[in-house]
Amino acid sequence: MKQKTLKKSARFISILLNIGCIIFGILSVSLLLGIMVIVCTQLFSPEMFREAWATAVQAGQSLSFGQCVFFFFCCLGEFICIFLALYNAKRIFGCIGKGNSPFTAKTAIQIRKIAMYVLIFAVFSVLSVFKMAFSSFFMCGLFALILFCISLIFDYGCELQQEVDEMI
Repeated sequence: MKQKTLKKSARFISILLNIGCIIFGILSVSLLLGIMVIVCTQLFSPEMFREAWATAVQAGQSLSFGQCVFFFFCCLGEFICIFLALYNAKRIFGCIGKGNSPFTAKTAIQIRKIAMYVLIFAVFSVLSVFKMAFSSFFMCGLFALILFCISLIFDYGCELQQEVDEMI
């Protein structure tokens, strides 16, 4: 009974994660295209860019062109990290939803990847806002450490499952 509930829940979560992947994939591509438009406008039509930039400065914009591009690249990095974390989580829940055991080496590796993406996300967050609260960065690091420990637990569960499978 519990296995049936686990499969249904995992399928539902996999669908939600798939929707999240699509959303962050679209956001990432859109932001990349926006960055390309900004950079290409600066390179190929500097007079048009200067007019747009002057309008932004009059409206209170105080960042330089380089700072804006850097900010957008950091935001792109954050979106890509979120996308990759959701994608790996979707793969984990997709396998569980199909009735496969969660205690596999592949699952542990995917959890470690999610932990790495959380850490990289924290670094991009610090860079993108130019000033991130230490507590937020600490929480991201702590969450990544917890995920890493969970991956080690899954490694151990994988070893135990292999032993049981060999005995049967």
